[in-house]
Amino acid sequence: MAETKEATARKREPARKTFRPPKHSHVVEPVRLDFDKMGGLVPFVLQHAYSREVLMVGFMNAEAWTTTCTTGILTLYRRTLGRVWAMGEDDGNFVRISRVKVDCDDDTVVFETAADFPICGQGYWSCFFKEIPGPAHH
Repeated sequence: MAETKEATARKREPARKTFRPPKHSHVVEPVRLDFDKMGGLVPFVLQHAYSREVLMVGFMNAEAWTTTCTTGILTLYRRTLGRVWAMGEDDGNFVRISRVKVDCDDDTVVFETAADFPICGQGYWSCFFKEIPGPAHH
């Protein structure tokens, strides 16, 4: 019997995993964020807890925000995939959150992590590895 297109598409889509809070993750009660300002998304900054280096910037919708807060694993809205995605879903390097801060307008979040592996999908510690040289000082 021939498979339908929908059945074939479901086979190709990776199974979504259910996450339990890992040891040493920061699990918090999600506060209300203002998702209306940017059409259902809020930006977030991921920063290293010890070096304070900015590791990445991304976006979350309400589902990603709630999942991050209740599991302690950074979950974001992947605009390119059009869905919620837990960082580490593909390679097993789950980004555990150690601290959460929300700005004064409730529309931007800073997450801290003590991750000891590259965060950037291109294999770099930080997604901000491209430095633009400035003019030489005289």
